[in-house]
Amino acid sequence: MDRFVLVGAVIAYVENRLTAGVDLDELSRAVGFSLAHLRQIFAEATGVPMRRYILQRRIAHAAFDLLYTDRTALDIATAYGFQNADTFTRAFRRCTGLSPQAFRVQRPRVARIKLAAGVYGVGLPKHSAHGDSPPNGSVPNDSESNDT
Repeated sequence: MDRFVLVGAVIAYVENRLTAGVDLDELSRAVGFSLAHLRQIFAEATGVPMRRYILQRRIAHAAFDLLYTDRTALDIATAYGFQNADTFTRAFRRCTGLSPQAFRVQRPRVARIKLAAGVYGVGLPKHSAHGDSPPNGSVPNDSESNDT
């Protein structure tokens, strides 16, 4: 299988299962490669370890929900698989530079981005606490970014 297709399949799988929970063993069976091989190929192709990518996608969707729903931060955290508010807040701050409450108050721009061929998702504002790439795992193209 071509790496491009494999990474696209992983990204599509993750995007479709953020609230249900991403089962890496199920993903491995679905694409027909060992989990170790998947992790290696994904990290080489994207520059981001698969677990970090999944966390960043969960945070991106949670950020969208914070801005566009009236649900509490705890309800949103629980929906995206976080065990408690503290874990969610730490992960959210690491990815966005803001606490969930501050994010909701400041209302930074959240755009639609292209994640892979035919797969679009929520992107976060650029944040670089440690010089890392943007937290959404992809850099939006001006032609592909739209306010959501």
